[in-house]
Amino acid sequence: MTSTTSLKLPDALKATIAQVAASEGKTPHALMVETLQSAMDDALERQRFHADGEAAYQDSLRSGLVYRAQDVKAYITARASGVQAPRPQAVSPDPEKLGTQA
Repeated sequence: MTSTTSLKLPDALKATIAQVAASEGKTPHALMVETLQSAMDDALERQRFHADGEAAYQDSLRSGLVYRAQDVKAYITARASGVQAPRPQAVSPDPEKLGTQA
């Protein structure tokens, strides 16, 4: 189902949309719909990323465990190189280092 929405665009933006649409063999309407859809997909992905990060943070607060950055980096680097590596182990954080960066 579709519905009509009216947008007031600055003349310069409208001209840019028309130019880009023509160069891509699309109508300005099709280009705007694709662009809006892409922007919304990106926004939803950012929201999921932030929600996942918040959930991980809350989990670390509940469990009292964290992963050392150097252990995670070594694991990811090894896996990206095709090397089987053991997963990093969760540890209790050093209370003196909480809130600081190493």
